[in-house]
Amino acid sequence: MVNVDASLSAKESADSLADLIDATPDVPVAAPEDALVSPAAETISLGLGDLLPDAAGEVVLMGGVEVPLSIHAAEAVTAEGIADAHVTAGGVDVTGLHFYSFESGITLYSLTDLVIDGSPGAV
Repeated sequence: MVNVDASLSAKESADSLADLIDATPDVPVAAPEDALVSPAAETISLGLGDLLPDAAGEVVLMGGVEVPLSIHAAEAVTAEGIADAHVTAGGVDVTGLHFYSFESGITLYSLTDLVIDGSPGAV
């Protein structure tokens, strides 16, 4: 036996829910071409001494595409360029990334060019 009152109540509830869904205002959604980061994004500055290199003295920075990165170093850059085929001790393939080697033996790898400031006599 079916309870008619319960069925009508459930139908009314479903109609009320549908009305609420239809009444929900449209929420704007950012499309990929609508950048959430302003074109003049502020540069993030990191100190070379604050970075933790792996066992081989290498650090891989994966940011910098949307927000520029700056490295403050109190030592000179001894070499820089685009990395040849290489995998770091941590297992990251850095082939084709920008690299910067410092007097202390630390080498930074980055997806983009880095601004190195405070380095005396950079190469």
